Amino acid sequence: MLTTTDFLFELHRRGAKRITCVTFRKNRSTIWSLTRDGRVLNVHDAYRGASPALLDAFATVAIEGEVGSSAAKKAATVISAWPELADEIRRLRNAHDTRRREADEHGMTHCCATPEQRSYLHAVYGYFNHTRFDGTLPTDISIRLSRRMRSALGHMMPGERTDGSRYVVEIALNCDLMLSGNGAERADTLLHEMAHVADWMQSGELGHGASWKAWARHAGCQPTRLHERPVRYRRNRRHPVSRVPPLPDAIHEL
Repeated sequence: MLTTTDFLFELHRRGAKRITCVTFRKNRSTIWSLTRDGRVLNVHDAYRGASPALLDAFATVAIEGEVGSSAAKKAATVISAWPELADEIRRLRNAHDTRRREADEHGMTHCCATPEQRSYLHAVYGYFNHTRFDGTLPTDISIRLSRRMRSALGHMMPGERTDGSRYVVEIALNCDLMLSGNGAERADTLLHEMAHVADWMQSGELGHGASWKAWARHAGCQPTRLHERPVRYRRNRRHPVSRVPPLPDAIHEL
């Protein structure tokens, strides 16, 4: 099993000298990323057992800095096809689902939404499902607000049963999206996550690949990652957000 020092040493041996730090993370969806202007490589914990061929692939994407060239795309495919990765992600998701169910049973979910905010979010979700997704998305998805998110605006948590059938554990949104002035980004973020729901339920795909972008365009949201959006944030992150935005007339009519 590789340590972060071992992993970094192997990358440098393969020419990825720009990387100054490697971190292992127990993510349930993101398998690798480059941060700090391409100097830090964050990889899933499953890659502690990386083979020489897998290390070659990581060195390629680290040198390229992005998945743009044919060599980098081929390397990214090798990385995502690592057998141990799928098993570990499935284990982490199942453990997360279990914790969520247990928390729901005891009323301990990390949702900071008020009952009025929950009603608002489900009304908007139902409206978008009807008007943008032809009513094909599940109607019983849990939608919560999180005050733990910093730069992230939202996420969709996928689930998979033992029989292989797919479902959605939750959609979580940054509670700052409920602030006045964030209306456009609130709608775009929810549509972004609903496009992930459609992509996961219908094709089993995660991430921001071609199939997700097709759903995003169909839904009318920006087909890009949720980065650097012009969102207004609380000055004091300890302050709760209780605002309930007004529902558009079209939703009331529906």
